[in-house]
Amino acid sequence: MAHSVLFDPPIPDGQRIDIGNDTIIDSIECIYNSKLFKNMFVGYFAFLLMQYILVYPCVPLEEIENRPAMCVIANIYILVMFVVNASILPLCSSTIPTLISLRCLSCSFVLEAVGLTLNIFAVSQSLKAGEMFQVENLKGESSPVRVNVETYINFFIVTLLVFSVLATCSCLGLVIICERALEYIDNKVDRRIIKATHRQRTIFSPTILKNLKRTPNQYHNL
Repeated sequence: MAHSVLFDPPIPDGQRIDIGNDTIIDSIECIYNSKLFKNMFVGYFAFLLMQYILVYPCVPLEEIENRPAMCVIANIYILVMFVVNASILPLCSSTIPTLISLRCLSCSFVLEAVGLTLNIFAVSQSLKAGEMFQVENLKGESSPVRVNVETYINFFIVTLLVFSVLATCSCLGLVIICERALEYIDNKVDRRIIKATHRQRTIFSPTILKNLKRTPNQYHNL
């Protein structure tokens, strides 16, 4: 199992790290700022969790009159998105960036961006909808009781939008860090391969091969 920047203890200072293809680095700081990467991951996880928590106040079980359908659609999407993003979070949080972790982070970013778009539409329609009422059928009452919940719904759905923006931005930052780290790793591996290839070409250069083909008498005459 790959080391996770989010769930595993930090790599001890001074421990050399194998980043693949027989390439060793002295510190994870050679690839990226580990504190920034971890803090952004912790922040993203917190924002993702807050979106999940805020869905429940936004979608009361009782019937709400005049509530836009987009509010319900956006909240249901957030629930599905949370399940998907939480399930791939261990793959995203690999300390040594890989193509798999980059793809998972990119997938999370796309899901967050779609959720952000839905939340923007939901907030826009909710603020324009006007008064919204929660209908309650109380015992002993001949007619249902209607409670104005416009402020309640708007407050929580705007708060959900704020955390959606924060989650999307932090996820984008993680994608950028992971992509740049992979570029560094690829360049480092490519340089190592180029040096190894250059040494092989030097060993088997025409001049050296010509000298190797000389007979003992030819060396004696030199």
